Amino acid sequence: MQLQEVPMDTKEAISRRQFLRMSAVAASTMLAACNGASTSSQGGGATDTPAGAGTAGNAPIAGATAVALAAPSTFNEAPTLAALVKAGKLPPVAQRLPQHPYVVPHKWLTPGKYGGSMQWSTANTWGVSHFMQESMYGHSPLRFLQDGLALGPGLAERWESTPDARQWTFHFRQGLKWSDGQPFTTADIMYWWDDMVNNHEYTDEANLPDDFRSGTGKAAQFKAIDEQTLQITYDVAAPLVADLAACWVKCGIGPRWLAPKHYLQQFHPKYNKDVKDYKAHTLKMDFTTNPDCPVLTGWRMIQYKEGQQTIWERNPYYWCVDKAGNQLPYLDRVVVAGYQDQQAEKVNIFAGKVDYVHGGFGSVGLQDIEELKRAQSQSKLEVLLWDSGSGTGSIFFLNYDYKDEKLRTLFREPKFRKAISFAFNRAQVQRVVYFNTGELTTGTYSPKSIEYLINDQGKQVYKQWRDSAVAYDPTMAKKLLDEIGVKAGADGVRTMPDGSPLKIELDFQAPGDPEHIHKNEFLAADLKAVGINAILNPLPPTGFATQWAAGAIMSKTDWEASDGPNHLDNPTWLVPMESTRWAPLEGMFYSVRGTPKETAEKDVNPYERQPPRLEATPGGPIEQMWKLYDQAKLEPDAMKRNKLVWDIIKIHVDSGPFYMGVVANNPKIVLVKAGLKNVPRREDLALNGYVNTWIHPTPSAYDPEAYYWENPEQHV
Repeated sequence: MQLQEVPMDTKEAISRRQFLRMSAVAASTMLAACNGASTSSQGGGATDTPAGAGTAGNAPIAGATAVALAAPSTFNEAPTLAALVKAGKLPPVAQRLPQHPYVVPHKWLTPGKYGGSMQWSTANTWGVSHFMQESMYGHSPLRFLQDGLALGPGLAERWESTPDARQWTFHFRQGLKWSDGQPFTTADIMYWWDDMVNNHEYTDEANLPDDFRSGTGKAAQFKAIDEQTLQITYDVAAPLVADLAACWVKCGIGPRWLAPKHYLQQFHPKYNKDVKDYKAHTLKMDFTTNPDCPVLTGWRMIQYKEGQQTIWERNPYYWCVDKAGNQLPYLDRVVVAGYQDQQAEKVNIFAGKVDYVHGGFGSVGLQDIEELKRAQSQSKLEVLLWDSGSGTGSIFFLNYDYKDEKLRTLFREPKFRKAISFAFNRAQVQRVVYFNTGELTTGTYSPKSIEYLINDQGKQVYKQWRDSAVAYDPTMAKKLLDEIGVKAGADGVRTMPDGSPLKIELDFQAPGDPEHIHKNEFLAADLKAVGINAILNPLPPTGFATQWAAGAIMSKTDWEASDGPNHLDNPTWLVPMESTRWAPLEGMFYSVRGTPKETAEKDVNPYERQPPRLEATPGGPIEQMWKLYDQAKLEPDAMKRNKLVWDIIKIHVDSGPFYMGVVANNPKIVLVKAGLKNVPRREDLALNGYVNTWIHPTPSAYDPEAYYWENPEQHV
């Protein structure tokens, strides 16, 4: 679609909406059919839900635990690896595995067959390499289980803390090996901590991750007790450490935790005097572009063609097995193909050239369900629907720290943001873009978050936030705008309080996803209807993040918020603490607390500081949020932490919305080729899936390494 920097005229908008509504009727019918068809026996097995567990909106989850499964006494391996062992090119499988390998615990899994290749695709340049990175849980110390209701072992087979939660000890599996056969030890963690995070010349990793900053702002202390034992000590209670060790997939988005010292030190000036900077180090440690970088994941990349293709091959030293003792992964290879545009990718999906599509990792959406069903005889793809877990659907938020002082003052006025929210007809977008799925929301965290499920008060807190400014009430929107001096002239167009022109740019990175573009078209029309001049404003992706962090971009309209399984695992939507969300400069100020940058450049304009950063207004909503969050970080009592989160949410209700959504928990498409086994169905999962969030990494948490082909010889 050709994007314009000016809104569509009324006639074009109505025509487009009529077309989309007709499409929505057809798609809604197909959605119902897909929900009915999602009970296929292909996955097999019973649900992996703890006793007494409920789904979103039902009874609270109590006592959800994950007991590690004992490793079998004998192990099996892929025939290709057995041949290498026989040829003397690999050690036997028992020597490649740790002393106690991780046994994947999901109840839907059945013993599989080795062999075959799985074809993935993307029309997202970043995804050609990084979608695989985000689909493997191999680098994580601990793992989320049961859709985040439980915590289980990972690289660390056990862990404990002192009663005051100040000191945490992780016991890593003995005999873990990198994909090149070299031992993994705590030296790989200390290398990341000492030579990257705490090396202030190493700018790519030198910002202290908030996971390792206490509620007082002080950095944790790392100590390797021996090659398998790591001790992390804080100055005050740090009860969230175990949860945070399971977040993300590590070695990608989120704190890295570890790096292959034996490989990377050759590119580090401390260890190689011939190296003068860290440019090569940064490039070489990215295993999504550098096939030489050792990994701990199930597949290792063996071929990289930028923007075109990556090929991932079985890691012979992967440290996970199934209950029968079969070393994973089953699949020999995963091939990810890149396409120049979404339509080209869709053509290949419909033609059967793709084996697996997971939620947002592909270009297909709810609007494509009817065509996907028609193409099934050719594509051989079963259409599954999992819960997205999203708290917003397509999102919209203004830059709370926008560089222009007049607009920044307006954007910080709660009545202005509430007026925008009341002007927005979400039901129309729900019908046309989301095909009447999900639930209308002002915009919250994921409805699956534990703070909402824990008891009746939690449910009420969720409803209060969800409904706080969700009503479509143009009359109220106009009233609020009038109250703050944003009044309409004779032409009906509203101006700034001082009478100067007001224009709201709905910024997004070009070319843009149809879900966000369609929402933005409706939002722009709704804002114009109450007198606000709003335009769609596509911007080049290059430099977008830097400009946003510097307060130079007015809004973001092409994202969504789904973080969980609790608010404190990644509170970046709840509390400004980094530079990508709704208060970027104040978030950056929080992120440098406890470092020399906190007190540096005091006399420099906040927008010209390096990095740009801005102190919170004393007594204002952000300072209040920071104080509550700092308390939550050191509160050992889980229920008291929940109450502190509820207190922060109250600030969002009273002084927000700081970000606005459309619908919560809309379904996401998962496409599975006939014959691909061990892919869970919605009913197999504790909370019906959790597609969108990066914090609870999906599909990583469901172990794609256990997927297998019924007839692998047909998928070479």
